[in-house]
Amino acid sequence: MKNLKLSILLLVFFVTKSFSQTFETGKSYFDEEKWTEFIAGDIPLVLSVPHGGTNLLPDVPLRSCKGAVTVTDTRTIELAREIQKAFKSKYGLSPYIVICHLSRKNIDQNREMETATCGNMLMEKPWKQFHDYIDTALAQSVKKYGSAMYIDLHGHGHPNQRLELGYGINGNELPDLSSDKDLSELAKRSSVNNLLRLNPKTDFKDLMIGKNAFGTLISKEGTPAIPSKQTPELEDGEKYFNGGYNTRRYTSEQYPDVFGWQIESNYKGVRDPAGRPVFAAAFADVIMKYFKENTTIKISQ
Repeated sequence: MKNLKLSILLLVFFVTKSFSQTFETGKSYFDEEKWTEFIAGDIPLVLSVPHGGTNLLPDVPLRSCKGAVTVTDTRTIELAREIQKAFKSKYGLSPYIVICHLSRKNIDQNREMETATCGNMLMEKPWKQFHDYIDTALAQSVKKYGSAMYIDLHGHGHPNQRLELGYGINGNELPDLSSDKDLSELAKRSSVNNLLRLNPKTDFKDLMIGKNAFGTLISKEGTPAIPSKQTPELEDGEKYFNGGYNTRRYTSEQYPDVFGWQIESNYKGVRDPAGRPVFAAAFADVIMKYFKENTTIKISQ
C-alpha cells in the first residue's frame, strides 16, 4: 500500500510537471547533457527506445553487475524516427518518442534503477530523466484522449525474422491462447489488462491472436509477428522476449489508463535501411486501425 501511494503521488507530480512547459509537436527536447531526447507528439502513442544509444561516457565505469546486459539494439533509434516520419506523412500526426542516447554499457533504461545503473550514482540522473519524459508523454496523452498506448521498442538477433510482441505472457503460455482454457488470470497479468477494463467490449484472446490483434494486422502487411492469428505460438526451441521492466511498469495498475506492449523487432525488413520506411508506413496504418477497432480513443486528423 505504501508503494502504491508513493507511485500515485509521483504520477500526480509528473502530470502537474508535464504542463509547466509547452511542447511543440514533432520537436525534439533534450536534457542538459543531451543524453535523453523527448519528441513531443499529438496522438496517444508513446514510443520509448531504451537500448539504441551509442554514446559511451569515458569517465563512467562499464556496467558489470550481476544480470547486466550491454548489447545495443542496433538502429532502433532510426526506426523510431522513421515511424515518426510515416505518421506525419500519412496522417499529419506525431507520436511521442523518448530516446536514450547513452550506451547500454553505461545504463540500461529497461531495468529498475539499481540494475540499470549497477549502483553508479552518476547514472541515476539520466535514468530518472528518461522515465520522467515517458511520464510526461503519458500524462499529456491521457489528459487529451483519456487513455494512451505505450510501446517499448527493441531489436532482437534471433534467427526468425519476425516481431516478438511482449505482452507479459511467457512463451510456454502462448498455446493457451488457442485453447478453451479460462484466460482471465493470464489477461490480468498481461500488458493489455488496462485496455480490457477501459473498453469492456474487447476480448483478451482477440487482442492476442484475433483478426484485429496488432500481430495479426502487421503480419497481413508483410511483417510476421508472434503472437498473431498467423503465428499464435512458438515452435520447439524457439526464443521469445515477453516484455521487460518498462512494459510492466507503464501498463501496471499505477498507470490505469495506459496499455501496450514491447516490440522486439527483427533486423531484415524492419530495422535495415531498405525495410525501415516500408515497415514504418505499415506500422502507422496498423496502429491507427488498432485504435479504431480495439479502443474508445477518437483521433481526429
